Amino acid sequence: MGYDIATGKITSKIGRGCVEFPPILEDKNSEFWGYEGELVVLKNSGILCLVLEDIPQDDKDTIENLKNSSKIMYLSSFVGNGE
Repeated sequence: MGYDIATGKITSKIGRGCVEFPPILEDKNSEFWGYEGELVVLKNSGILCLVLEDIPQDDKDTIENLKNSSKIMYLSSFVGNGE
């Protein structure tokens, strides 16, 4: 997987079923569900997240709550729109 930290762009394809790129959410208050090892981009704050365990669709929660419960972690950040 390639990630350009200067621009905040994923430079290679990452699979999520039929979707080629990782989900891009607005901010830490966005709800999310996904799979272990998946990447998520928070557009407003410029944070790249890694999903640490499977999160079923029925158990979706906000990014902030998932981070607080150690189901995701922040990998890096780039200049976002400001949060």
